Amino acid sequence: MMGQFSATPSSSRVMFDEEDNNGLVLCDKYLPVEVLIEIFCHVDCKTLLRCQLVCKRWKMLMNHVWHKKTEWTLGKPFPWNDKMPWTVYYLACTKKPYERNLVKNHSGDEESFRHWGISYDGGDRWTVEEPPAGMPELPQTEPLFKDRQTCFATSYEHCTKVQVIILTDEGIHPYILDTYQPPIEVSEWYGCRLECPAEYQLRVTLYRKDETIMDQFLFRDVIKRKKRNQWLKITHVFKNYGPGLKGITFEHSGNDRATGVWRKYNNGSIAGAYVCVRSPREKI
Repeated sequence: MMGQFSATPSSSRVMFDEEDNNGLVLCDKYLPVEVLIEIFCHVDCKTLLRCQLVCKRWKMLMNHVWHKKTEWTLGKPFPWNDKMPWTVYYLACTKKPYERNLVKNHSGDEESFRHWGISYDGGDRWTVEEPPAGMPELPQTEPLFKDRQTCFATSYEHCTKVQVIILTDEGIHPYILDTYQPPIEVSEWYGCRLECPAEYQLRVTLYRKDETIMDQFLFRDVIKRKKRNQWLKITHVFKNYGPGLKGITFEHSGNDRATGVWRKYNNGSIAGAYVCVRSPREKI
């Protein structure tokens, strides 16, 4: 907090007048609205919540303050709308939900399968490999792989797991989703050993508050011949999905076609599960 102001309460309540300097005089000094907004932008979010309760003038300024603070925090333009709830800005500042990966434990580097629900665990079951066995190094051009080289690996029978992302929990306000419908990008890397073909599937579902499906992306690939022993990437962008979006389910699965001695290895590799809500933009 930048400082504390003390004041002696007056004996009678003063009615608010927009033409008056009420709320703009601090320590007997007049501060223009632009300067006051600039000062507020340097105040932490919890203190700003208290500032909203000080007087009507400050409350009127707060949406402008939150908007400017949000643009500072995100480092890029953010939509302005007179009807925008201040909580949109508060969540954007405190949780920074845009332009980041919303999938937790994207490659098995966080306590193996934490945050994932395993639906099928066939054969020798899901496992985590560090580094990926029988595969090239994960692409260093991908920021997700800068720190560690880990991946999930499937077995010779069907393996499926899923992660559910509740967008409000991540800090994305329903007003933004309904009004601006920012693009949602999903992607993942997959592959298999040179010695054994494999199958891979990705299903990403957008669902409403009543759990009905709004949109779905389904991708399947049989990794064989020249596609083996390399990392492949699948990417999809959801747009114009409509109002009412609540959450996203990210489900990936696979199995290899191993026979004989190769059954003792986990031959299908999956890494870099990714869901990103892009920054909302002004409607044209």
